[in-house]
Amino acid sequence: MDSERIARIQYLMVRFRKAAANPLTRERHAGFWNFPSSSCTWASFALGHLLAELEPDADWHLVNAEAGDGWGGHDWLESRGLAVDVTADQFEGYAPYVGSAPPPRPEHYNGPLKRIELAAWHRPHEEALATIRKLM
Repeated sequence: MDSERIARIQYLMVRFRKAAANPLTRERHAGFWNFPSSSCTWASFALGHLLAELEPDADWHLVNAEAGDGWGGHDWLESRGLAVDVTADQFEGYAPYVGSAPPPRPEHYNGPLKRIELAAWHRPHEEALATIRKLM
């Protein structure tokens, strides 16, 4: 695993998390109101676009793991064997993750994995990223 790549991504993730947790982001964008809890989709889309700018050839995309009971799911980012879970700390005993894919996750999310392209995001995600960019 490329330690320089991981260090660049970790640095970006720390800056992103600080901006995502900012009261301005939390008040303006519903997907971040309780960051990192219940924010995995919004945060993954936003950070994914920043990662795609950092590494244009890396093919960043979301991965969604369904809950085994069919109730909910959890999203993170992957590219070329590397995973980034910016909201893993919403689960007790987990920390934000950058490392080999797939990331560690609660056993509850043992359902099928689904790839989601960054292009699938919507206007509210774009607006949240614009706020986060200003705060970074």
